[in-house]
Amino acid sequence: MKTNRYIVIALLLSIFVSSCEDGFLKQDPQTSLSSEQVFEKPENVQAFVYGLYYQWRATRVNRKGFYTILGTDETQQGEYQVRTNAMQAAFDKYDGYYDSENTSIAEAWNIRWPVAVQASEGLWHIDRLLKSASADEAEQYKVFLGQISFYRACILFELTQYWGKLPLPNIVDGQNQLGPRKELQEVYKMITDDLKVSLTYLSEKRAADGRIPTIWAAKMLLAKVYMSAPVESGYRDFGEAQILLEDLKSRGGFVLENNYADLFDANKVMGNLPSQASTEEIFTFYFNNVWPDSNEAQWYAGTRACSGDPNCMYGGYDFVLPTDYCVNIYEPGDLRKDASIRSDFIYKGKQPVPSAGFGEDQLKPHFKKFEDVRIDGTKSFYYTGGNMYYFRYADALLMLAECMNETGNTSGAVTLVNTTVRSRAFGGTVPAQYVWDTGMSAEEFRTKILDERMRELACEGWRRMDLVRTGHFEEYIKVRNRWQALAPTIGTQHRLFPVPMVEIKQNPHLQGDQNPGLN
Repeated sequence: MKTNRYIVIALLLSIFVSSCEDGFLKQDPQTSLSSEQVFEKPENVQAFVYGLYYQWRATRVNRKGFYTILGTDETQQGEYQVRTNAMQAAFDKYDGYYDSENTSIAEAWNIRWPVAVQASEGLWHIDRLLKSASADEAEQYKVFLGQISFYRACILFELTQYWGKLPLPNIVDGQNQLGPRKELQEVYKMITDDLKVSLTYLSEKRAADGRIPTIWAAKMLLAKVYMSAPVESGYRDFGEAQILLEDLKSRGGFVLENNYADLFDANKVMGNLPSQASTEEIFTFYFNNVWPDSNEAQWYAGTRACSGDPNCMYGGYDFVLPTDYCVNIYEPGDLRKDASIRSDFIYKGKQPVPSAGFGEDQLKPHFKKFEDVRIDGTKSFYYTGGNMYYFRYADALLMLAECMNETGNTSGAVTLVNTTVRSRAFGGTVPAQYVWDTGMSAEEFRTKILDERMRELACEGWRRMDLVRTGHFEEYIKVRNRWQALAPTIGTQHRLFPVPMVEIKQNPHLQGDQNPGLN
């Protein structure tokens, strides 16, 4: 029997990481299974599904976890990083290195595309098994069908948001067949079809293991799809998104954390078990501070000025920093600023000194959300391992408010934001001067909700998509991003990443099919 390397990699990755994680599935190592053998036993299939989760989670690890969120009006690279790595710098500079030969952009593609292929191969095998399964077996396989469909929808959504048209996976006899990029209508059809499968087979109730998605995660993603799909795809629909989000709000059982800072305190939300979860997480990437299960995020988000002490939880290498606009967007009394942004770097009673030659922004504000208090004074900041949210309830509420505004209920949208997300931000009561006016226009609400999304979701991965879908990508980045303000080069063509040359060389159907305006 032919061994499929993607199937085996997914299974072995699950086994390897699971063996390191308390409370996670344990498996005995199996190193020679064919793809057909993987799907002979339900326990192997679950391990394969976990493997998909780990592969997708890897897109949030180390500097690769930040590539797709750089270069916005919210995030920018530190001076030394821009000065010494032209490929990375292109994410902010939008210069001649923003092209198909860019190795950093290729990394962002290469870490995602195999997940789409693996998921597609898994779905092919499950469809095959369902044809001869008993009733009990069929129920088990349908559960896996819902999970794998969710993962494929998520990764395809990311890929199409960043690269536009895609060469959709096409599995024949268990193997992916290379093909041309498909039009957006076909791409979004596959995504929404996958999510409809997930809505059929996923449970409303959170499983004991939080890595298993629920119907609410699928509804959240489908709402994002309807809000973010390019108009020309035919899938932009605020009304449909609103229906999904209203259901999530009324029946999902999610509650905002009382204290915003608790969302990022690794001592309070630290694992995949229900007792360890935040009340507002809808879907989360779980990590811990033991290699290989750490995410290394602080290594890239922290300041080099504190890196002389490797066990300082503020330390890092200035890779992703907040823009001045992001730092200054918070109103006085908004508790989210102190939880999101670090401006004070005094450590053990001493003010750190910037490292000579590594940029003048080492003691400028840095993102704070990735600091892991568990490692402070005991482990290197390389080992940070706090949870990283994909979907959380505050985002769902802001999305719902946006949909309400777009469907003619601006006053209701304002009230929703005032009484939930903004109320929590100010400790329970919004000061009178910062209460949003229910009489504002729909256009004013569109401006305010984008700012509110930055305050609430800073550096959580949604800003680029928000700017593209609302049409403010070039306008805001040009003046708010440090590197663009110095030398504006950004244009509409930069809303998408260039298709990597390495992928074009592997797939002859892609030759001559680059995103418009890019090389």
